[in-house]
Amino acid sequence: MSDPGLVLVAIVLGSSIVAALVAVLFLRLTVRPTVIPSASQNWAQDEAPNIYEFRDGFLISDCGDRDVFLADPKDRSGAWSALADVLARINPQVRAALDSLQRSGQSFVLSGQAGKDSLSISGSVSGDVLRIAVSNAGGHAGRALLDAETHQRQRADAEALRKTADAVPVVAWRESAEGEITWANASYFRYLEESSEEATALRWPPRQLFGAEIRPLPEPGQTRRCALHLTEQDDPMWFEVSAEPVSDEMLLTAIPADRLVAAEDALREFVQTLSKTFADLPIGLAIFDKRRELVLFNPALVSLSTLDAQFLSGRPTLFSFLDQLREKRQMPEPKNYKAWRESIAKLEADAEEGTYHDLWTLPMGQTYRVIGRPHPGGAIAFMFEDISSEVSLTRQFRADLDLYQAAIDQNDAAIAVFSASGQLVMSNTAYAELWGHDPRELLGVLTLTEATQRWQSATRPAPLWGEIRDFAVQRQDRVVWTDVLAMPDQTQLFTRVSPLKGGATMLSFEMLPTPPDAASDTGAEPSTTDRGSHQDA
Repeated sequence: MSDPGLVLVAIVLGSSIVAALVAVLFLRLTVRPTVIPSASQNWAQDEAPNIYEFRDGFLISDCGDRDVFLADPKDRSGAWSALADVLARINPQVRAALDSLQRSGQSFVLSGQAGKDSLSISGSVSGDVLRIAVSNAGGHAGRALLDAETHQRQRADAEALRKTADAVPVVAWRESAEGEITWANASYFRYLEESSEEATALRWPPRQLFGAEIRPLPEPGQTRRCALHLTEQDDPMWFEVSAEPVSDEMLLTAIPADRLVAAEDALREFVQTLSKTFADLPIGLAIFDKRRELVLFNPALVSLSTLDAQFLSGRPTLFSFLDQLREKRQMPEPKNYKAWRESIAKLEADAEEGTYHDLWTLPMGQTYRVIGRPHPGGAIAFMFEDISSEVSLTRQFRADLDLYQAAIDQNDAAIAVFSASGQLVMSNTAYAELWGHDPRELLGVLTLTEATQRWQSATRPAPLWGEIRDFAVQRQDRVVWTDVLAMPDQTQLFTRVSPLKGGATMLSFEMLPTPPDAASDTGAEPSTTDRGSHQDA
C-alpha cells in the first residue's frame, strides 16, 4: 500500500502539469491572433503581399500553417471574421470597409501602423471573389498610399482616358525602342482587321498597320503621308502619320487625310487645266505671290517678253522681272533710275488695288496693253497683250477719217451726216460757216432734232424741217429729194436730203444766186423744186 503523502504529492504535481499545458494551449488559441506582425517576421521582409480570397464568406485561397493574420488558417468558414478582427486593430476603419466590400463591392485602400511597420490594406472585387491584400507600405521605392476615394477616381480617370482614346477618329499606338507595339486604340485594331483577311490579324503583339512605309519613323514635329489598302475598298485610304517620344517609347498618331488628298488632286487637275488653257492664250500671264515671286507664267509671256524660260522658271521677283524687261527694251524706257523705281512702286500698288491699266509703247514700235489685278492670298497677276496691230489699225482708221474730213471740207456746200439713231457723225467747214457753230466738237452729241431747231430759227418758216425729221426715221422707200429755203435776207438756200447706207441721212445746203427782182418780192414763200427718185446709196 502506497504512502498517502506520496500520492498527494503526485496528485498535486500532476494537476500543476495539466494546468500548465492548459495555459499554454489557451495562449496558443487566444493570445496569438492579437499579436500584430512586425518587420522581424518573414512576411515583412518579402515585398509580396498576403492575399486572401473569399467566395460567399468562405476562404478559397491557400494560406500557410503559420499565417500571421489567421490563428487557424484551416478554419476557412471563420477566416473572414478572424481576419477582420486582426486588421481592425491596425486600422479601425477596416471593419466598415470590409462590410461595404461584402455588401456592394466597393473597393478600398487603407493604411495602418503595426509596431514600426506601415501596412497597406486593400480590398477589391473580381467577379464573385472578394480579394483582400495586406502588404508592407513602407521602405519600398515607387510605392504610394492612396485612400479609397483617390483610388476610385484614378481608376475612373484611367477608364475615361481609355474610352476617349478608343472613341477619337484618330489611329494611335505606342511602340517600344525595338519597334514592338505595346499599346493601340480601337481605331488601330479596326483598320488592322479591315486591311487583312488573315485570321491572325488581331494577335498580340499586333502587326504594323502601315508596314515599311512608316520606317524610319518621322521626326518629331513632322508628318509622313502613308497609304492603307483595305480589303473591301479599291482606292487606298491616306493618313498623315506623326511620332512623338513618350518616356522610353514612341507615341504615333495617324490622322485621316482622304479629303486633303482629294483636294490636292482636284487642285492639281485644276492647275493643269488652267496651264493648258493659258498655254493657248495669246496674252502673256505672270502671277506673283505675296512675296512677289513669279509662281506661274505661260508660253505667251516668254514670247512677248523675250525673256529666257529658264530665268522665268527660277521664280524671279517682280523687280527682277521688270528690270529684265527694261534690259530687253520690252517696256517703256524710263527717264532716269529714280523715275524707274517710282514707276515700279506705283505699278505694284495699282496692281494690288486692281486699277493698273496702261499702254506700253516700246522703243521698237510695238504697243503692249498691260493690266494688273489682285489675286487671293496677297498675290498679283499681270497680263501682257500685244495690241500693235490694233493700234496700227486704229491709227490707219483715224488717218482715213482725217482724209475724208479734209475731202468734204473742200466742198463748198454745207454738209451734215446723221446716223440712223439721229446723232451727228460728220460735218464740214462750210457747215460751220453757214450756221454759225462748229458741230464737229459735238460729234455724237448733237441730234437731228436739235440741229433742225437751230436751222429753223435761222430761216424763214417752212415745212421742210418736219419733213426732214420724218424722213430720218423712215427705213423703207427713202429717195433723194431737194427743196429751196429762204433766208431772212431773201437769199435762197438749196437743200438736198440723201439717204445713206445703214439708215444714215446726209443733208447738204448751198446758197443760190439772188435773182434781180428778189429784193422787191418780200412775201415770197419757199417752194419745193424737186422730189427726185434716187434710192438709198
